[in-house]
Parts: sequence; C-alpha cells; structure tokens
Amino acid sequence: MMGGLPRGGVSAWLTLGEASKVLGVDASTLRGWTDAGRVRAYRTPGGHRRYRQDDLAAFLRGHQQERAGKLADLIGPHGARLMPGASRRDIRRQPWYASVGPEAVETMRVTCRMLMDALAGYLSGGRGQRVAAQAGEEAGRELGRQVAALRLSSADATRAFLFFKESITRTVSSQLPLPAHRKVQSIRRIELFLDRVLLHMIAAHGERAN
Repeated sequence: MMGGLPRGGVSAWLTLGEASKVLGVDASTLRGWTDAGRVRAYRTPGGHRRYRQDDLAAFLRGHQQERAGKLADLIGPHGARLMPGASRRDIRRQPWYASVGPEAVETMRVTCRMLMDALAGYLSGGRGQRVAAQAGEEAGRELGRQVAALRLSSADATRAFLFFKESITRTVSSQLPLPAHRKVQSIRRIELFLDRVLLHMIAAHGERAN
C-alpha cells in the first residue's frame, strides 16, 4: 500500500532500512510486504519509501496474532495422538511405561487431549487466555490423580511429563514456520504453560498419594 508522503510529523517517519529493523526482517522482505499491500508505506518526492511508526506497530500486532493462530493450529490437532512427536516405540522404552496399562493409557489420552486443547487456546491469546490457562491447570491436576492411582512415584510422574514436554517442544521447533528468534519465543510460552501444568500435576499427585 503506497501513498504520497503527508506533511508534518517528520520524526515519526522511518526509512526502509530502519523500518525493517523494527519488524525484525530484512529490507527485501519488507519491500515485498509493502508491494503486496500488507504494510503501508509512503513515497517521498524523490521516490523513496517511508514508514510511519504507528503503521508498523499495527502491523506487528496483527502479525503476532497471525503467528499465534498458526501455532494454535499446529498444537491443537496433536491432542488426539496423546502428545506430538513421540512414537509408540519411544514411549514403550520409558522406565515408567511398565506401570501404565492399556486402559490407563486411553484414560490419560483423553486428559492429554484436553491439555493440548487448553494449550492451543492459551497460545491464541486474547480474552480466552486466562480460561485456557485454568483449563490446563485442571488437566494437570487430573493427570496427577491418574498417575497417583497407577502408583507412580512423583519422580516417575515428573519424568513422564518431561518426556512429553520435550516431545511437544521438539515438534513445534521442527514444524512451526517461523524465524528462529520467533520460534524461541513461542517455545518459551509453551514451556511456561507446561511448567504450570506440571506444578498442579505434582500437587494433585501428592494429595492423592497421601
């Protein structure tokens, strides 16, 4: 989206190079976004592109929401497979697996699906983020009660959870189409969410075991 440069507010205008640094992309990417109409730009009398800081901030907000949506879309469908990234062979090799029978696996699968749905909602942000965080904590408490019923120790329960946590972050790291630094930020958000879930799981495990 291009237009003539309005009068006034000269200090608020950025060059192509300055604006690309604000957005964290190279100049060619921003030039392409501008030509596609995704980022508003103006032309100086000499034909150079200029960007307003307010327009860049608005684009960043929309772009962040778009990334969150893609992340939620990636995470959500994986709940139906217990947890992403972990093969059945990998799971069966874990020391704690011998204590988990087929019926318990199916029960926990349902709880893990709820957990993944909550994670997807949390990553989407907005007003539903707090509700999603609470749903994740409740899923963690339910997992704690389930692993306590299996007589898994708190140490084994933690090992099992960390195994799946690593599986989730590995899947996101390998499949999410984001620049490296943005991907790191997304993984940190996932880890923050799952760390809270783990705390609630261990608390519920201790209450059930006593």
